[in-house]
Amino acid sequence: MLRFRRFRPLVVFVVIALIVVYQFGGSSTTWRTSSTEQRPSEKEDTAALVHSKPRPQVAQQTKKLDLEVPAATRTQAQKTPPAISSVKRPVDKTPASSTTPVSRVDEGILPASSSDAELVEGIEGGQGRVEVTALASSTPPVHWSKQSEHYPVPSRSIIKLPTGKPKPIPKIQHTFKTESPAAKKDREDKLNVIKGVFRRSWDGYREYAWQHDELSPVSGKFRDPFASWRATLVDALDTLWIMGMKKEFEEAVKAVDEIDFTTSPRADIPLFETTIRYLGGLIAAYDLSDRKYKNLLTKAVELAEILISAFDTPNRMPQTYYYWRPSFASQSHRASNRIVMAEVGSLSVEFTRLAQLTGEDKYYDAIARITDALEEFQDKTRLPGMWPTYLDASGCRVPEPISPADVPLQAPLDRASAVKDIPLKAEDPTSTEKLSPEGNRYTPLALPDPIVFKAETGIPSLIPSPTEKLSPEGNKYTPLALPDPIVFKADTELPSSNPATEPAATKKGATTLQKRQLDDTEAVIQDSDEAPPISTALPTPECKEQGFASSNSGMDEYTLGGMSDSTYEYLPKEWLLLGGVVDKYRSMYEKSIKVVKENLIFRPMLPKGEDILFSGKLNVPQTGTGKLEAENAHLTCFAGGMFGMGAKIYDRPEDLDIAKKLTEGCVWSYDMTNTGIMPEAFHVVPCESTKGCEWNETEYWEGIDPNAEARVTSYERQMLNFREQMAAASTWYEEQMAAYAAATPLSKTAAGEITALATPTAVAELESGMEKRKRQLDADSDGVATQQKTPSRNLMVEGEMEEAEGPPTPVQSEGEAPFETTLTKPEFPAIYTPSVPLTHEQYVKNRIQEDRLPPGVVNVAARGYILRPEAIESVWYMYRITGDAHWREAGWRMFQAIEQHTATVYGNSAIDDVTKTSPDLNDEMESFWLAETLKYFYLLFSEEDVISLDEWVLNTEAHPFRRPT
Repeated sequence: MLRFRRFRPLVVFVVIALIVVYQFGGSSTTWRTSSTEQRPSEKEDTAALVHSKPRPQVAQQTKKLDLEVPAATRTQAQKTPPAISSVKRPVDKTPASSTTPVSRVDEGILPASSSDAELVEGIEGGQGRVEVTALASSTPPVHWSKQSEHYPVPSRSIIKLPTGKPKPIPKIQHTFKTESPAAKKDREDKLNVIKGVFRRSWDGYREYAWQHDELSPVSGKFRDPFASWRATLVDALDTLWIMGMKKEFEEAVKAVDEIDFTTSPRADIPLFETTIRYLGGLIAAYDLSDRKYKNLLTKAVELAEILISAFDTPNRMPQTYYYWRPSFASQSHRASNRIVMAEVGSLSVEFTRLAQLTGEDKYYDAIARITDALEEFQDKTRLPGMWPTYLDASGCRVPEPISPADVPLQAPLDRASAVKDIPLKAEDPTSTEKLSPEGNRYTPLALPDPIVFKAETGIPSLIPSPTEKLSPEGNKYTPLALPDPIVFKADTELPSSNPATEPAATKKGATTLQKRQLDDTEAVIQDSDEAPPISTALPTPECKEQGFASSNSGMDEYTLGGMSDSTYEYLPKEWLLLGGVVDKYRSMYEKSIKVVKENLIFRPMLPKGEDILFSGKLNVPQTGTGKLEAENAHLTCFAGGMFGMGAKIYDRPEDLDIAKKLTEGCVWSYDMTNTGIMPEAFHVVPCESTKGCEWNETEYWEGIDPNAEARVTSYERQMLNFREQMAAASTWYEEQMAAYAAATPLSKTAAGEITALATPTAVAELESGMEKRKRQLDADSDGVATQQKTPSRNLMVEGEMEEAEGPPTPVQSEGEAPFETTLTKPEFPAIYTPSVPLTHEQYVKNRIQEDRLPPGVVNVAARGYILRPEAIESVWYMYRITGDAHWREAGWRMFQAIEQHTATVYGNSAIDDVTKTSPDLNDEMESFWLAETLKYFYLLFSEEDVISLDEWVLNTEAHPFRRPT
């Protein structure tokens, strides 16, 4: 029977839909007209309108909107952008990486904004992103300003720059003889080739990245990994002077004045990188040009005033990443408790030279305090004499919190007497309360039994009560460190502590809760009538002053390589720069070198038995002995030059032999690869002694495949597991097949196919879950078993109870069997079959071939080359110290290999894998390519009095500072 009330919602919906269609159905013409009238001009690209959605016509505002906006009427002085080079630049260049990196602004994470000058240059020069710069141009740049120091050094406590006549220092450079005309011509030809490579890279930077940090030499774009202060320009100033490119030098010096060190799109200033590249570059250019260009020193002081602010900490240790924005810099800060050792230990040469040039003792005071801290910590490390790669420079040691185990325990009353005083309810449970299987009432919290101490001894009782659980061996389970049990008072049923020690207020019926705090103090929430509440706030731990400390609780790493290198390098160089008048730099160097020779330097096992040395890593745990990692890294290759210079100035002739072998090790590392270029890092098998080492192929193969036995053992264990699984699966499958065969009598179907009909047992099992449902469906169907029809469900329709029609009638033929099913034949389970591992020989040969391992190398940990200078640096030192032409020959091979595989149209690029025959270019050219690598190659073939080691000290970025006389 059709009931109208049932369909009322549908009728309402239809009426509304008809009204909507009638109202808006004829408005398409109006939309199209409105859309057409709003087009700005007929010349606009129609393709942009094809896919645009029409917008409904809106009412036009006829009254003029007149608002007063003070900011719009305020006049502001326009900023003049820096002069743009007249060199033609491409208009479609985009930065290789974002010029607006996401950085930390004060205490939040916000994208840094560019200055207006950079925005104008980015749009006009085509090197910035217009959509980004247009948005950022409305925000003026933030500028650094000098803040009042929170921890100033009293004038009487400033460590003064050492003065006085320098001590006599032994000669470093070899005394060279006059060269022949043929040798001179060959040297000058090579010199010109090196200069030509530098000029190509400099021109590429000048044309495509002049106002940025670095050039992307493949694409002709730019990168700003530092502070957008033209890192390559400042870094290459002294190289321009040394190569005689005076016109380019003067142009770059003028461009230095355009650098604004008080603002940057980067929120933090990396202290180490900024000091060695920018501050060192400015000071060296000033020294080299005979102090003619005063603006170089002025800009160096401007930068140093910003950097010195990073030292405003309680212990005057610097923040190695200085957040310079005033709103953050004005606050009090500490140095980090985890800093890279080289980043704090490699500032001395630059700040000392600046103090010498300006007469400002505060620059020397800043680094002298670091030296004192290093000296104090040198003998307290896990490897006395050296420093770990990570340091805690905060000067703050937080006392260890007192754990509950450290608090003396008071012996409570005997267990029996304590239990009998617990005022639990004794009456019978109500009808709604649950009982345990033993007839006891369940308590609200099921806590384990407490550890009970005997009054006379304070030793935990091990005699279980009747209700306590026992282990399978009959011992009582003893909880480890649990608080006092919670018991329930008869009058309030609120948790309480041990009744034997509860306060009197609780015994009187007061509501009191004792809570265990993290610092093992009791915070009692008392009734307001008794006393005011006691504060539950935890006390702030106090700092205990300390010097440098290790920041690793597990393993400390000791190395001359990355994260440590220049700290050791600067010890003899600072001694030279101070004229030898401060003895601590010599003693610290000699102490560290002794430990290096005993623990880090090793001879690699090689097929041809080359007599070379590497300097590896030593990983030292808190307890126990350290483990040598037989690595040779490109960053460690500076050590040959350091050993050689230390051997000369400190009269250590045995160290000169080590210096030669360390440098030869890096030359070998170049010659071993397909490109003739050394990888970033690789591993070898170390010899037991540096005196001699025979090639052992078995040991070499074990170095490549140290897990051969473990691999075989793992396979055998997997096969045993596989056999057990196969046996179990086979048994199961046979049982299932037997049951299947017994339960499937065969019958012919009308089509002649053999079908397995369900047996009565199977039908009964299948019907068990469906029979009741089927009978219910039959009973509810019209015309079938009407005498069994049950009352139908009621449905609520708009507040009325409606009789619902029953479920649909199932379609069924008369005479058809109620159920007929076909059993599925069981399938054998899928079981993982272990793969047969490669043999030791197969694995090793595959590794050598696939990883392109040079003979003697067991692993290439880092395959790239980013135009690093450390190897050629030591080659140059060895040539200047020994005068052996062998080093020039080795250096020329290195240069040719680098130029062949890294040259691009605009400069030279880092490569991805030196073991390839044709490596891929990474489109990155670090500023040290011009500041260091090409400078060392050029100095190797220049006349020996250019940057003589007896007159100059080079910082770790190859910037030469004049030694005092």
